[in-house]
Amino acid sequence: MALRPQIAIIGAGPAGLTLARLLHVSEAKVDLTLYELDASPNSRPDQGGTLDLHTDTGLAALRKCGLWDSFLKYARYDGEETIVADKNATELVHVRGGKRAGPFDRPEVDRERLKEILLESVPEECMKWGQHLREVTEDGMLRFDGREEMEGPFDLIVGADGAWSKVRGRLNGLKPAYAGVSGYEMEIMEPARTCPRVDKMVGRGSYFGFSDRKFLSAQRMGNNGIKVMSWQLCPEGEAKETLDKYGKKGTLEKILERYADWAPEMTEFLRQGDLGGLKHWTLYELPVGCSWEHKKGFTLIGDAASLMTPFAGEGVNKAMKDSLELAELIEKSQDPNSDLTLDQAVLLYEQLMFPRAEKIQIMTMNNKQNMFGPDTPIGFMTAMLKIVASDSSSISMKMLGTAPVVAAVYGYLWIRMQVGWAVRRLWRRV
Repeated sequence: MALRPQIAIIGAGPAGLTLARLLHVSEAKVDLTLYELDASPNSRPDQGGTLDLHTDTGLAALRKCGLWDSFLKYARYDGEETIVADKNATELVHVRGGKRAGPFDRPEVDRERLKEILLESVPEECMKWGQHLREVTEDGMLRFDGREEMEGPFDLIVGADGAWSKVRGRLNGLKPAYAGVSGYEMEIMEPARTCPRVDKMVGRGSYFGFSDRKFLSAQRMGNNGIKVMSWQLCPEGEAKETLDKYGKKGTLEKILERYADWAPEMTEFLRQGDLGGLKHWTLYELPVGCSWEHKKGFTLIGDAASLMTPFAGEGVNKAMKDSLELAELIEKSQDPNSDLTLDQAVLLYEQLMFPRAEKIQIMTMNNKQNMFGPDTPIGFMTAMLKIVASDSSSISMKMLGTAPVVAAVYGYLWIRMQVGWAVRRLWRRV
């Protein structure tokens, strides 16, 4: 009887946990170990903001995991509400949130809740916490900080270890590059009580403000708080250096200076944030179309494979799709009636993933450039219109991407912005 393949997953983020869960519930007979840097499940309670899961990627993975009912406890279909405005708080788009599940819905869920759902579904005996990976050897062994004995050998090591993946070093050695964008995050804990106008303005979903190559967002969380993010183009390290030099109060003053000519009701997002929770973010990315030559015993999923900025909302969805495809192929390789070997399964996964990832990377890069471009928000919105049209199989939808329609939309948005600017000037005089 053949020995059960030994598989190591490095990293217990959405990608690693999804893969572990899928292999656990599959017919594949494998021995699985998941290594995580965090000391415990609760050692890092703030897992970031909220994200929307898509039908054929994140949601499909959750269904295959058998976690759909658990997900619905935290899914927020009303969180799909989206407002896009310019710096004068002129609403250019207002999409209402859904009230129930549908085939094209993209419900929101807090990152923390998603991790909780996945983590609770993975057997405890598979998890090893507080494991800081130091080295991945050619023969499939793992060395961790704090102990000299190594673990392995493994038949397959899956790098789900994010931006600064150690496993990636075994495949292409690429290091992430600075994406040119940094920012700050705060949270308004009880907006309904402390700032009801902001609470009403944001609604149940997300409020996005674009202008002057800056981006200010406010997103509703599952606890009814609001996560506030401020992004700008700046040199690498500037966001951290500003926080280190001026402290949290001084940094907030510097942020507000950047938005001095924005509508005060929008900068109120920042003023109402919990200053104690102010943190900086510096964004990194891997090259568009990055890949590697297949190497037996190693592969990557999620950010470890194709790190992107968050400006397309595809990172976690892409990561969970990676896990879904890899798990299905590993399961097939363990079917006694299949000629597919484990190594062939991994190779096939990579061949399927590379073009899919490149398409998402291109979209993300275009979004970043348009969001921080000279004609944002109109340039960003017309670019999105073209993407929606090109991705649709409907002839009527494809018409939306034609030059006359795009020009008409551009003109309409420009007029709305000018009217909003004039109203704002008049309001200030009064």
